[in-house]
Amino acid sequence: MKKALCSLMLAFVCIGAMAQQKPLIGISTGYSASDNSASVRFTYVDAVVNAGGIPVLIPLTRDSLAAAEVINKVDGLILSGGEDVYPFFYGEEPAGALGGVNYERDRSDMWLLQTAVKLNKPVLGICRGEQLTNVTMGGTLYQDLPSQFPNRPVLQHGQRSSGTLPIHHVNVVKDSHLYEIMQQEQLAVNSFHHQAVKDVAPGFKVVATAPDGVIEAIEGFPQYNILAVQWHPEYFAQQGEAQWIKIFEDLVQRAGGVQSTLKKPNIKQPRIR
Repeated sequence: MKKALCSLMLAFVCIGAMAQQKPLIGISTGYSASDNSASVRFTYVDAVVNAGGIPVLIPLTRDSLAAAEVINKVDGLILSGGEDVYPFFYGEEPAGALGGVNYERDRSDMWLLQTAVKLNKPVLGICRGEQLTNVTMGGTLYQDLPSQFPNRPVLQHGQRSSGTLPIHHVNVVKDSHLYEIMQQEQLAVNSFHHQAVKDVAPGFKVVATAPDGVIEAIEGFPQYNILAVQWHPEYFAQQGEAQWIKIFEDLVQRAGGVQSTLKKPNIKQPRIR
């Protein structure tokens, strides 16, 4: 009996150790001022779970130190989709076709990203998350593709069908981390945006483009532990599609070996240019 009890205790210890090894993946959430609430689609949550991570929702914060402490506790970060990025952050006046913006959310997500960069925590930017990553790191955006992109007419980047259906292709640069993950030079993706990367941030490179030339993915390796895509792979990953779970598995794997300590946040107010 004593031997059986010891074996059972050892099994619980092993299970606990395995659970502790699962990386905590922070997911930025949207913010609604009208009802003072934070939320995110379950597609992100399920994608992280399906990839072997533990999802942790991060609400908007108005305190840069709080944002820094949150990132210190998690092992990786997903910057989720949402509104247009506030154009003053990249030195532009608002275009006529600019959609709704959320200054407080932009600022909060920028603090999260700045801390992740300082601690070399891995980041996955999705849709708005790619755009905000590019702006935070010094790049600019097309505020509205239909009216500003030089190669018009553009493809339908704001699809009206379900997010579980791909709407156009993207071409992947073979010499890239994205290609290492997907092992394909062309991907069929969904698309829900009217803004896109214009001037790429220093230290980043373009690793995927749509047939019309719109930038669809950027990455910062080896200088920055960041991959950012314009489409929404979480829709496919939630459905259990192994090909698309790979992107989240990559984030989980990059997060697995992180052992950083936040010594001094040194987070700046996001600069309005």
